[in-house]
Amino acid sequence: MKYFNLSTSFVTSWLLGLCAAQVNVPPGFEPGVKWQIDIQHSLDTSAPLVPTDAPVWDLDLYFISRNPDTVAYLREQNPDVFIMCYFNAGAVQESDCDWDVWQRPEFSRLLGNALNGFPDERWVNIKNQTGRDLIKKRITVARELGCDGVDPDNIDGYRVDEDDELPAQNKTGFSLSEQDELTFIRDMAQHAHNLTTTRGFTMLIGQKNAAPLAEALFDELDFAVLEDCKGLNEDPEDDEANFCAQFRRYITATPRAKPVFSIEYPMSLRNPDTDGCNPTGAKESEFSASCDPRPETQGFSTVLKIQGDEEELNGCTQYCGQLGSGVVVTAEDPAKDDNSCTAGTF
Repeated sequence: MKYFNLSTSFVTSWLLGLCAAQVNVPPGFEPGVKWQIDIQHSLDTSAPLVPTDAPVWDLDLYFISRNPDTVAYLREQNPDVFIMCYFNAGAVQESDCDWDVWQRPEFSRLLGNALNGFPDERWVNIKNQTGRDLIKKRITVARELGCDGVDPDNIDGYRVDEDDELPAQNKTGFSLSEQDELTFIRDMAQHAHNLTTTRGFTMLIGQKNAAPLAEALFDELDFAVLEDCKGLNEDPEDDEANFCAQFRRYITATPRAKPVFSIEYPMSLRNPDTDGCNPTGAKESEFSASCDPRPETQGFSTVLKIQGDEEELNGCTQYCGQLGSGVVVTAEDPAKDDNSCTAGTF
């Protein structure tokens, strides 16, 4: 009898490939698909939808909870629209619909330091299973509201904890490691993939930034969402600038190529007179820097957005291939941001 000595890496790769093959992905969710992201405010569901031809939309989970008619509004335009729901995975904040849950005595100990100095946003102890389960509940809620996938933010808390130059109060408070982060993300991914969406597909989950984790996660997650990966507004000597290439593995993954949704922030997309959207788009040099193809970004779905603390990732968008035009403004209704969260959901 012959015995086969299968390496651990081979077995792991085989199992990951098997899991990937079992994920039921909607048709058309593939590299290059057009998308829109608007997580600054609630959509104005009384206005015509713009753009009309984006099969993928990335919206804030809690704005959808406050305005569940948003899902029907999008599906009236396109029954097959893929709704990706953004949420804060590594931290919680006062505007979250489950904020009161985190204030309960049995859970408040799971909250760490303020994220980026904002007192109303606190890091979560993702090393704690209870903390992970509360975050995973957000994925369940996304499924209940009609989302097809989730865009989990702040999945790189370990990087601030490993930064020796940061004072203790600027770290998470939990001494997170890269392995802690990977365990957390994989726990979320397993939970998402065990859910079936209202359209009958697997609940998908993406990687938001956190470039050093891409090599470990591209085979397990379903897409990626990147911000400023070309480093337009970064010091070119910064080792975090121009990290696009690290996400190439999503595009070339087998047996299923996976979308990479890329956001660039050309400063000239903002109209300096109104602080709103420049109707002619970004100036040529910034447009080219954002959109000119590179080998590592072939197949990326790129949008140009306004950068700024007050109106970042709002409805203003410019699409590549349309210098001097290609600008759309998705209608928002900020008054709806303060609606009550969906009763019973949390």
